[in-house]
Amino acid sequence: DCCAAPGGKTAQLLSAGFGRVTAIEANARRSRRLVENLERLQLTDRCEVVISEGQEFQADDEIAGVLLDVPCSATGTGMRRPDVLRKDADLGNLPEVQEALLNHCADNVLNVGGVLVFATCSLLKRESEDQVNRLLQRGTMKTIPFLPGEIGGFDGAIDDNGWLRVLPGVMDSPMDSVDGFFVARLQKID
Repeated sequence: DCCAAPGGKTAQLLSAGFGRVTAIEANARRSRRLVENLERLQLTDRCEVVISEGQEFQADDEIAGVLLDVPCSATGTGMRRPDVLRKDADLGNLPEVQEALLNHCADNVLNVGGVLVFATCSLLKRESEDQVNRLLQRGTMKTIPFLPGEIGGFDGAIDDNGWLRVLPGVMDSPMDSVDGFFVARLQKID
């Protein structure tokens, strides 16, 4: 789990039956919160927390799966946090950081045949679809499309690529208040 704090995704992975999870977080303060949450949930025995920039992380073992929920503009959370919608349209270096994280995980962390799940809580294509398209153009990854019925309640959010694109306020009840986000599932082929 790259960019793991505060630990909700890590806890979900462990609860879903993944035997061991390495949680990578660059920010030491956020890492402390991650550890506190794992301790509270009694999951520390199956999780290693690594304080490191994700784009610098080097795995000691072969990695069959990476969850990469990159730092982003958070525009998908605008229903809960309207302040994010008033930010300057300039994303600073976020797109470059996202691309560096994605390329590093694909090239240096994931083993051939492994699965990378790329996620953002952004509504902006340049932080999501565009990032995945650039990676796919390199020819080392392919999409594993999400299928109808695979993720309950989200069939209408699967796009033509097999990626999940959720827009806030357009899902059927009881999902009508869900945040906006993007998810692509990819497999390393070379």
